[in-house]
Order: sequence, then structure tokens, then C-alpha cells
Amino acid sequence: MMHHSQPRAAAKAPTPLQAARQSATETFVFLLLDGFDALALAGATEPLRRANALAGKPLYGWRLASLAGTPVVAGGGMAVLVDEAFAGLARGEALFVVGVATGAIQPVLSKALRREAAHGAQIGALGDGIVALARAGLLDGETVAAHWDLAEALAEEFPRLDVSRAAFVAGRRPTAPGGAAATDLMLHLVAERHGADLATRIADAMVWANVRGPQSRQTVSAQSRYGVRNARLVQVLAAMEENIETPLSAQEIAEIAGMSPRQTERLFARYLNTTPMGFYTHLRLDRARGLLMQTELSVTEVAVACGYRSMSHFAKVYRSTFGHPPRRMRAVA
Repeated sequence: MMHHSQPRAAAKAPTPLQAARQSATETFVFLLLDGFDALALAGATEPLRRANALAGKPLYGWRLASLAGTPVVAGGGMAVLVDEAFAGLARGEALFVVGVATGAIQPVLSKALRREAAHGAQIGALGDGIVALARAGLLDGETVAAHWDLAEALAEEFPRLDVSRAAFVAGRRPTAPGGAAATDLMLHLVAERHGADLATRIADAMVWANVRGPQSRQTVSAQSRYGVRNARLVQVLAAMEENIETPLSAQEIAEIAGMSPRQTERLFARYLNTTPMGFYTHLRLDRARGLLMQTELSVTEVAVACGYRSMSHFAKVYRSTFGHPPRRMRAVA
């Protein structure tokens, strides 16, 4: 007896709206600020170029802009020509801010960003561009993916901001911490609009072996940052990083390590050539320096955020470590 297989159902045709979205060109405007992350810009635009090449049609367009229309200097010193002075977005265009505004630039930028947001534009940021959006008031109540080195400073300066250590956050205010994560974000946006198959083909063409989703975390383990593999030490270092404002005691550190205080001291001496409390002090002071450089918190607020209740003691250890008082960093900033 012959058995006839059931005919395979035909692929469901896209709705007119879906077909229009898939055929229309989506345009991104990248607003560059001095000191921007060049790798993030390349990582964001290359998937768009590849998408067009693989699809054989212009799925995406993009333009580079600066506030004045003049060349912008990336963090590594490379000068980049832009296409235009930023004068606003056309209907349906999306904006990404790349880099951080300083001095008199921020009020001008904030006004421009708020104007576009009021018109319903999708506005995102790559790397330090998150700071510009936050200072413009566009991220209140939003979740953002910030570089691990910037996350604490953001949380201190903008308490209404939900700072994530994820590889990226998509949505109304898409963000990526910069670098390679910008590519992950763009591949995600391509997959949302044109399907996972195209995004996978783009990743293959870019030899992008480890495509991360929005739930992926940035690779910033204590082990990788400090170059140590001892499990006890890694656990202690992670605990120190999580307890900056209310520092752990020497006894608490030893208990986390599951060792006596003396054994813990030998552990730090062997792997880091310092004492537990000496390392902890430098960790807290590094955090303080970052807050002074990256936020508008007062010196007193920075001291408290880093576990110092005495301003005179904070100023003394800061000067001893960095060779100048903390207020000098605030004057520079």
C-alpha cells in the first residue's frame, strides 16, 4: 500500500505592513562627540553594511553627525569626518549618541535630544553616550547597559536609572556599553526586523563567533580583571567590589575566604603582592577617582560613596595615593 505524505503547508505570506517594513530602508544617525569609542562606531555600522550586501538591497542607511558638522576626534586620537551638523531627525530615523559631552556642549546637546524625544524618536547610546542621555533626562526609569567601569558612577549620579551589566539593552532607549557589544546590539536589531537567519549570516560574514543576546553579561569577572585563578581570592575580590560604600572588616574578608586573617594575608601577598586591606584601599580610591572624573557628585558625596566618613582622612589617603588632593580632580572635571 502506498502512503501519501501530507503536503507541506506553504509559508505564510507577510501582511502588507510587514512587507512594507521589510522593504523600507531604516536609517540610523550616529551623533559623535569628542573622545567617542571608535570600536563601538565600527561595530555598529559594519552589521548594517553587511546586511545591505547580503540582502542585495538597502535595508539600512546611516549618517555620521556632530553638533557643529566639524570632524570629531575619537578616544584613540583618530579624526573622523562627519556627513552633517546635527539638525534633527527625519520621520522614522533613529539616533545613537556616541561619546560623552563636556562643558558647554552638554546643555546644547540636552536641548537637541529632548526635542527629538518629544517628537517620539528612538534615541539610544553607545558607550559613554549613555551619560549624555541621562543628563538630558531621557533615561529616568529606564534600564541601560553600561560599561562595568562606568556602572557605579552612573548609579551614583542618576539614582532613577536602572544600570545593567548586560551586553546590551534593546527597546525605546537601546544601549550598549561600547566596543564589541555594539555589534551584538545591531545584530539583535537586524534579527528583530529581518529575521534571525540574516543576523546569523551577517555574524558569519564578520567571523563573529560569539553572538550575545540581551541577557548575556559583560565579560568582567574578577578573575579576568585581576589575572588570578585562586577560587578563594576571586571570591574575596568580588565581595570587595560589591562592598565599597560599606567596607568589609579584615575579619569579614577572612570569613569570606574561609581562612584565618593570617592565611588571608598570605594569600594576598602570594598572588597580589599586597595586604587585603591595602588592596581594598586602592580599590576604593580607584572608585573615588572614577566618580570624581565621571560624575558631578561633590567630593564629600564621593567620599561617602567609597566608604569614607571622615573627609580629612579621605583627602589624606587620596593625596598619598595619587599625589594630589581629590578636589583637584573635580576642578579639572
